[in-house]
Amino acid sequence: MTETLKNNLLTLIYFLIILVICFIVKWFWENILTKFLKGRELDTKILKRTGKGIVSFVFFSGISILWERTSLLIKTENLALTKFLSNLPKIIYSFIVLSIAFVISGIVDGFVEWYLEEVAKKTKTKIDEEFMGLFKRVSRIIIFFIAVTIILNKFNQPITSILGAAGIASFAIAFAAQDTLSNMISGFFIIIDKPFKIGDRIRLSTGEIGEVIEIGMRRTKILSPENNIVIVSNSEIAKTRIVNFGFPDTKIKIRLKIGIQNLKDKEKIKEILLEICKNNLYIIKDSYEVYLTEFSTTQTIFLLSFSVDYKYEMEVIDKIIEQINKKFEQEKFELIFVKKE
Repeated sequence: MTETLKNNLLTLIYFLIILVICFIVKWFWENILTKFLKGRELDTKILKRTGKGIVSFVFFSGISILWERTSLLIKTENLALTKFLSNLPKIIYSFIVLSIAFVISGIVDGFVEWYLEEVAKKTKTKIDEEFMGLFKRVSRIIIFFIAVTIILNKFNQPITSILGAAGIASFAIAFAAQDTLSNMISGFFIIIDKPFKIGDRIRLSTGEIGEVIEIGMRRTKILSPENNIVIVSNSEIAKTRIVNFGFPDTKIKIRLKIGIQNLKDKEKIKEILLEICKNNLYIIKDSYEVYLTEFSTTQTIFLLSFSVDYKYEMEVIDKIIEQINKKFEQEKFELIFVKKE
């Protein structure tokens, strides 16, 4: 057996060993590790996303080792082939770098997929999906930009101009989109701090009151009592004072001032008001109280207070005023006014 044939045979054997190792790694990755980590959703998703990148890394690392063992045995007078063979280690190195980039990108993708399925659904907002989608795209660009930069440096290509251009471009984009970025960051902190959630009724510092129906990446939408949509930027919300009627719970205190022309029977009036509250299904039990707050020769004022879920505020006030007017007419009390304090 000639030396050349022997070397070729060894090279083929080494190559087959690399393929076998790749097959074993792939099988181990997909069967053993996946079953071992079953139930750990984050780890499982990362494994699925990084399997091909790991196999690719093992393959090209093996090829790199194989080339180190066989490169000295290859001799040719073809200039084009000689130039290609001289650059072959750099090409193999490039594939190894790209394999690592795919693995890192797979880790990010697996995390994003897990977050959207396990965390984002619980927040009931769209901001998670929008932010994580943007995070995934930006991360991928950064990862592969770094990979390409490393590869170009390996080929002795000047990367200073590329880095400079990337820095200028990043600055220009950040400057042009500073409002968008501000809203996105504010939206992210709304998720973290949770000053309100979808379904909460809030009041802005400008006076608008409404129910939060959507928390987006840049804007929050509020449904006003007039059935209009109030759209507010997240950065504006982050800077202003907000009253959340749904926190720490949905219970609110309502106070009604009741004016009577002549005070005939204070205890009877209190009894009527308390009975009205007691018979209202929306008023929280034992939360109602009545006080005599003002008295003069021309009028007497009582203060009726009770607690309800904020969702039924207007309905309860309407019903209570209607019943007060009806009862006072029956009892011949001269009602002057009933108004919310």
